[in-house]
Amino acid sequence: MELAMTRKKFWKYISEAHKKEKDNNGMLNYLVDKLSENTYEEIFSFGIIIDEIMLESYNQSLWCASYLINGDTTEESFDFFRLWLISQGEKVYNDVMKNPDNLIKYIDFPEGDFVPDLYENEDFFFVAVDAFGIKNDMGIIEELFEIYLDKFDSYKEKLNYSDVDYPKLKFTWCEKVPKSMRKICPKLFEKFYIGEEALKN
Repeated sequence: MELAMTRKKFWKYISEAHKKEKDNNGMLNYLVDKLSENTYEEIFSFGIIIDEIMLESYNQSLWCASYLINGDTTEESFDFFRLWLISQGEKVYNDVMKNPDNLIKYIDFPEGDFVPDLYENEDFFFVAVDAFGIKNDMGIIEELFEIYLDKFDSYKEKLNYSDVDYPKLKFTWCEKVPKSMRKICPKLFEKFYIGEEALKN
């Protein structure tokens, strides 16, 4: 069985959200409201597609770009960065996946000052969860995620859908070796790297 939502429709929702809303909270609220009008299967499919794209974008070069603009090498930060990237829409996502250094075309810091974690979007992960909550008129309850996850897993079982483990990455860069990062993302490195070693290498 196929997912109830196609990738094309997934990206269309995000595109519409950006056209309707200019800030991230507004965009997320729009997505949640629109998605809640759909079937449970489409809501769960939206969540599955996010998981799939998160897996597809799990690579060491993109992780380097994430570090250069967010200043954090942790896996959690990289997760939140990829959620931000997906939330920017298909065009931006594909361009950056083609070459992580292309990210420089889509980011900037207010008044030129470095702001850690600015390009992260943890809340995007919960769009399907919140849509499920609205559809069931649950309001804000602590158990929402657990209830959603149970139904979400049941939907995947119905589809005979198998999750794929993340690969073990082989890194060609290290935050302690500036040259290694500059080799992968030269434009991002020159504009955003803040380490003292940037001036020596």
